[in-house]
Amino acid sequence: MYIQNSLHFIYNDETYLQDNFQISRKEAIHCVAGICRTVKWLEASIFKEVLDDVRCHITDEPINFPGELVINEGEPFEPIIYMNVMAITEDFQNKEYVIDLKKNTATCFEYASFILLHEVGHYIHALIGGRGKNKREKLFDYFDGGQYYYNRYMQKMVKGISNKEKKMYRNIPHEKAADQFAMQYVQEIPIIRLDSKLLTCNLLKMVGNRTE
Repeated sequence: MYIQNSLHFIYNDETYLQDNFQISRKEAIHCVAGICRTVKWLEASIFKEVLDDVRCHITDEPINFPGELVINEGEPFEPIIYMNVMAITEDFQNKEYVIDLKKNTATCFEYASFILLHEVGHYIHALIGGRGKNKREKLFDYFDGGQYYYNRYMQKMVKGISNKEKKMYRNIPHEKAADQFAMQYVQEIPIIRLDSKLLTCNLLKMVGNRTE
């Protein structure tokens, strides 16, 4: 598993992020730290070989999705987990972790780690339970197999923003299993203590020069 990033907005100062996105820069950088530290942990975990072709793409585009596992249809086979710093930080500030992590208190580092592990959970479960001759076929079979439950949720959903609807979504079998995977391992991720006076320096050290 390796990191690729497309980070632009969070290099701006706190006032810019608050005025334009209502995002705390400190929390956004803790979000990046959670993602990077989780990737590092996964690279040394029992999952390292099965994740060796997975790319974790960190972005701060102002798009409303926290994490997403994407499988390309062409060659070469390249599974990508997109992690959106803006969306994760916003959800953290809105205390979405109360539903997702089932905790009244959490850190943005921990919440970002949970989101990434959730997407990894989908990937692992697909390779275990999906049918097919290769990874791509197993992944598509896994997603096809869960489509009925997602469609049923969409039929009942009004806006998807109420706590009742969010809990319904988390009870979709694929989502529930991925949550359980994430909950099982999130406490294993060592927390990085960042110097709040050196946030940009910390950020550069974490993501390096792997920017697109």
